Amino acid sequence: MVFDVTLLVTLFRAVVVDLWWFWLLVILLYVASSIWMAYIQQYYKKITNPWMMMEIKFPREITRTPRSMEQVFATVHAIKNSASDTEEKWWDGEVPLWFSFEAVSFGGEIHFYLFIPSVRRSHFEAVLYANYPDIEITHVADDYIHRMPKTAEDIYASGYRMFGNELIFDKSGTDRPHVYPIRTYIDFEAPAEEKEVDPMASLLETLSRIKPQEHLWFQLLIKPKVDKEITNFYQDGEKEIEYIKGKSRSTIDPKTGQTIFAMPSPAETETMKAIERKIAKPAFDAVIRYMYFAPKEIFHSSFGRRSIFSAMNQYASQAFNKFKHNVFAWTLAKIWYWPYIFPQHRAAGRRERLWEKYRTRDMYPDTITEAILNMKLFNWGFAPWRIHNVVLNIEELATIFHPPTILVLTGPLIKRVEARKVGPPAGLPIYGEEGENLPGLDDDDGE
Repeated sequence: MVFDVTLLVTLFRAVVVDLWWFWLLVILLYVASSIWMAYIQQYYKKITNPWMMMEIKFPREITRTPRSMEQVFATVHAIKNSASDTEEKWWDGEVPLWFSFEAVSFGGEIHFYLFIPSVRRSHFEAVLYANYPDIEITHVADDYIHRMPKTAEDIYASGYRMFGNELIFDKSGTDRPHVYPIRTYIDFEAPAEEKEVDPMASLLETLSRIKPQEHLWFQLLIKPKVDKEITNFYQDGEKEIEYIKGKSRSTIDPKTGQTIFAMPSPAETETMKAIERKIAKPAFDAVIRYMYFAPKEIFHSSFGRRSIFSAMNQYASQAFNKFKHNVFAWTLAKIWYWPYIFPQHRAAGRRERLWEKYRTRDMYPDTITEAILNMKLFNWGFAPWRIHNVVLNIEELATIFHPPTILVLTGPLIKRVEARKVGPPAGLPIYGEEGENLPGLDDDDGE
């Protein structure tokens, strides 16, 4: 059979060249639908669901362990949302809502905040009071970010300098670093009470040891994994366990020719158990972000780089996982760093991007179109998104963020509840029947 080139060329012209208008229409429809999706999702995040800030104040003594906070995060994961039909996806723009847990220091005075969609307020208050009945939760009308100018350029113009960054997992030798756990509060527990350590202690000490003119702000953004994401995360963990099991497990005896199967080493066994424990609990996509501000006379870039980073790496485990700097997100850019050109402009672009993300509590884009629309000159923002890999389960989240226990030494520096609130005793009459006097009231004086 002779291959007819002429027929092939004719067919190509009929399908591609002569129908160019059809393919152009397909491309335009795809672009338009992508732009619409990016727009409607942003509308859902910001307009349909307005956000609010709440401050958490703690009593002088909290005896409950981070296990209580783990239950809080479990409940938060249970209230996850996602688009369940075409209308919710394409018309409402519904996407999973996320939440921000923040610990900030104003010159050494520490405050704890929640930044959440208003529709979730009752859920958060209920679960927090259920697990920590002595805390106080108040609505904050004025966001603390207004202590600093709106743009990084204005911050520099006011005489301040800033450093900011995000942390990602540092687990080499695997394509699935997100399934490896960090050290959790369970690893900090000890049989003897006097030997126990509060995992929050290092972070709070770091926040407290700054000068009155300095600011150090920490932000933990979390978004529950939903639907297929949950299955994919679990399957990634199972694949990694199978990979560990299969590494150099079988050899051939040169004398008998038989296959010899080796047992996993104790270290590998512990690693597989740790992965199983992580994927067995509800998980969140997470962004760990922090900012350091100081007047230029006392600003130390090295403190900004190492302060929160050092505090977070108390959870490091060489066998499991640890954190590292996301060098594509931080506010440094030097001529020695790729792409080696325009370092000052790149640094300015990074400062503006990171400060904007902190102010708006933004996580990474849901679509490539949204990422393209958020591009900035000298800072496109694709690299931080591409290498971001932080997934934390409820046990890890409770380790990083929980009400400080009595083991923390920075108690006087934390905004506290000065008096314990209790309800009235059971059976106390509050409203009497019409014409009935309540105990202790005198009809003669009307009091």
